Amino acid sequence: MRKIIFSIVAAGSLLLSSATMNVNASTINGQASQNEVSTTNDRTAIVKVSGTKATAKTGTFKMKYNTNVRRDAGTKHGIIITAKKGAVAKATHQKKVGKQVWYKVNVSGKSGWVLSTLLSPHNVKTTAKKTTTKKKAAAPKTTAASGTYKTKYNSNIRANAGTNHKIVTLAKKGATVKVTAQKKVGKTTWYKVSANGKTGWISGTLLTKATAQKAPAKKTTVKKVSNSVASSSLINNARALLGTPYRFGGASLSGFDCSGFTQYVFRQSGKNISRTTLGQYAETKKVSNPQPGDLVFFAGTYRAGISHVGIYLGNGQFIHAAGKNVRINNVNEAYWKKYFHSYRR
Repeated sequence: MRKIIFSIVAAGSLLLSSATMNVNASTINGQASQNEVSTTNDRTAIVKVSGTKATAKTGTFKMKYNTNVRRDAGTKHGIIITAKKGAVAKATHQKKVGKQVWYKVNVSGKSGWVLSTLLSPHNVKTTAKKTTTKKKAAAPKTTAASGTYKTKYNSNIRANAGTNHKIVTLAKKGATVKVTAQKKVGKTTWYKVSANGKTGWISGTLLTKATAQKAPAKKTTVKKVSNSVASSSLINNARALLGTPYRFGGASLSGFDCSGFTQYVFRQSGKNISRTTLGQYAETKKVSNPQPGDLVFFAGTYRAGISHVGIYLGNGQFIHAAGKNVRINNVNEAYWKKYFHSYRR
């Protein structure tokens, strides 16, 4: 009898132990399943973050223009500060948004993100300045020259050879000048001439050899000209440069960028304006009824804000340096209409 009772108790314990083990195994399997799901979710989150993850970047740069520094990579993010052109920025990280690369920089005591194409290496510009200083130290020699020439355009006569010297007088297009000396500055030959009773220097690219058959140019008795005549002269000077190559940072006959072209044309017409697009925008006033000779501005073409300028010709047409060369386009063309900002005088 005792053996039978003991056998029944032992069997019950065995069944209870087996059930407990099954429950524990089920619980363990359940926890393992939950942990696996959790791990999978965590990995998914990591993959999403890594798509816009910033990586280390070092270097010292300068702002090419007045540039917006943003809270994160991309133009949709808020502006922290507008860094001035030439401001020095130190990069700490980089991030790719689409096809654009953005740098996180420290500038003017603030930290934020800037599009990499708006920056230039700091050391390159420093080297360029040192090179320029050395060139100035070596003064070009003046040699004898003679001949009679005529001006191709309204041309500035300067105190010495080079566009960095003061303007002495303006020689009108077609004016006859006599050369007495010459000097080479870089690749350009400058001639010493007499014009309007004054002596100064003019670039050889602005002169053409006068023929002996032509009569001397008539003296101009009226000093002031109407706005329409002045505009016509400016337009003629601009059209004469059609086809000149486009060169970023260029402001000479070897190549122009947009603001370099407008500055050059206005200078040939006797008016001095700023070198940059933003500078030209700041020193002009908006007009609702544009006239030939006014400036036309565009915004957002390759950077935020005012970014491109041309000279209005009338009937919706404007001349500017863009693409491969100096060309004429219409403000109503799909591309230019999209970025048109204003006419200014």
